[in-house]
Amino acid sequence: MKKGLHIAYVFIVAIFLSAIVKGQSNKQLAYIVTDSVHNGAKWNYLRKIDLRTGSFSNILLRLLSRNDTVANSALFNGVAAIALDEKNNRLYYTAMLTDKLSYVDLRTMRTYIVTNRFTGLFPKATNQSDVFTRMVIADDENGYALTNDGNHLVEFSTKNNSIRNLGELTDAAYNNVSVHEICSSYGGDMIAAEDGLLYLITSRNHVFKIKIETRVAKYMGTITGLPKAFTTSSAAVDFRNNRVVIGSSVDATDIYAVDFKTLVAAGLHSTNAWLSSDLANSNILKMKKDEEEDDRSMLVNTDLTSTELIQVFPNPVTSNEFKIQFANTQAGNYTVNVINFTGQIITSKTENLSGKNNIVSVKLPALTGEGIYIVKITYSNNKTVFSDKIIVL
Repeated sequence: MKKGLHIAYVFIVAIFLSAIVKGQSNKQLAYIVTDSVHNGAKWNYLRKIDLRTGSFSNILLRLLSRNDTVANSALFNGVAAIALDEKNNRLYYTAMLTDKLSYVDLRTMRTYIVTNRFTGLFPKATNQSDVFTRMVIADDENGYALTNDGNHLVEFSTKNNSIRNLGELTDAAYNNVSVHEICSSYGGDMIAAEDGLLYLITSRNHVFKIKIETRVAKYMGTITGLPKAFTTSSAAVDFRNNRVVIGSSVDATDIYAVDFKTLVAAGLHSTNAWLSSDLANSNILKMKKDEEEDDRSMLVNTDLTSTELIQVFPNPVTSNEFKIQFANTQAGNYTVNVINFTGQIITSKTENLSGKNNIVSVKLPALTGEGIYIVKITYSNNKTVFSDKIIVL
């Protein structure tokens, strides 16, 4: 009798340990979108990737139908945004040129449409500014998708499929690179972390951390250790080493793992790397909340004033001059700096203002190029009281 109980106990423990090993094995895998052929860029085919070795599986599923790949456009429609809902065993995805949100039931490998009107951003802009290329499901069980231009952070629930457009991201006051800049900050992917923040890696390998509640994006730096031609298109967390594995849509020489403490990348020495458009798993990056960082330092509007008290107009700027209205703000010296995407101040102006209804004109240098610039205003004690972007046409 005792022998039989012992055998049963050993059997149960073996099953339990096997489940743990299987669970850990699953966490070492991620889903990845590729073409059906090497060096192709038709992002429609789902595979798995081993985050330890960078090895790819065979095709698991074609994500888009033939009608969806055309998408009433001369361009081929593909998928560049996926997110794994491990709890419900679903892989969410949205195509680049349509406005659908769909998911794959990973138990049956059948696809379902959540909505044909994900955001109302349709038809898509020719410069792909409103295309979703970054998506992740965070620890709060909500999915988050971000457009290329950073003007639409969309939240969708994995519980009831509700969808909210949270609005545009705002650059932190001291960003050296704007999260909205087309040359530096489009494309890439997002991951989620234990500190409650989203981490954005752009195609040009710049990294931002995003506070969901305020939608402020704080620039962290640029990933180093990558080949010169490497641009990031996909990212997922390797839970074993607490690092972020990234792939590229233009460089398949290797898959890379990034240490987020140093932003240094190292190759996995993958023997069969593919070009990819996105990666997804359920792993959350272990990042401790920085208790010493005052949340107000991430906010571009402080308690002194707000966008209701300071407004820039016209925006876009079309004549190399704009105005700033100060409505009922505290009297004192205000310095206006206009900063380009490299962090260079292109013009600066200081005014001593009374407390009510002041309008200040700011002239830009004659050779100011078209693009996005940051207007940052500091008060007499060098405290930043306003920061917002302007578009110069």
